[in-house]
Amino acid sequence: MIRFFALLPRRPDIDRQRFHDHWRHPHGTMGRQIPGMLTYVQGHQFDTDRLGPGQDKYDGVAMPSFDSPKDAAALVDEPLFVDNIRPDEPLFQDLPNVIFFITEEDVIVSRPPIGAVSAVDRQWDVLERPTSIHLLQFVHLDGNLGWAGANDAELGLRIGALRHAVNRPSAEVHSDGAPFLGARQLWWPTLTAFQDGVDADRAAFDELLAQAGHAVTMLAVSERFVR
Repeated sequence: MIRFFALLPRRPDIDRQRFHDHWRHPHGTMGRQIPGMLTYVQGHQFDTDRLGPGQDKYDGVAMPSFDSPKDAAALVDEPLFVDNIRPDEPLFQDLPNVIFFITEEDVIVSRPPIGAVSAVDRQWDVLERPTSIHLLQFVHLDGNLGWAGANDAELGLRIGALRHAVNRPSAEVHSDGAPFLGARQLWWPTLTAFQDGVDADRAAFDELLAQAGHAVTMLAVSERFVR
């Protein structure tokens, strides 16, 4: 699956609440109508004491998915995008500092193995839920080339993440260079589940995030507009 990330900083003269609300509506309401998207998710950043400085560099991450790199790249020429979405963007986004990143997504844990978590946790599916707690990490070009390690899945399970994916640049789209080495995503059903998971094995959490080296790491409430 192709995952399109748009890292969004808010316009400097707009407060956080107005940014998030405008993004949800009218922007999200219009955006969910764009044809060709498999899914459309908005990740709304919020601060957590489990992460350090720099977690609020971006106020949100738009995350539509597509069947192919060609479909993802064609988003900006879609008439609905050109006529409705693009004119709305400068009303709440700091456009010169938006970053676009088109990736191939590899889900390394779609559901924890039997015995790793409770039976009810195994029933939770991010694709079925309107909201989830979402940890996002974008590895800068001067980060660790081995940012995605062989023990990633194990570390994610140790901190209670119920889904875990890594994303690498689409060579077809970013043939002249990508803005990041890659991205990491982990999901929990609730904020309490995230906090309890991290607190239960802080060493695993720190090890997993440190593997990236120089990176932007944030926590978000992901809201699913299109399944």
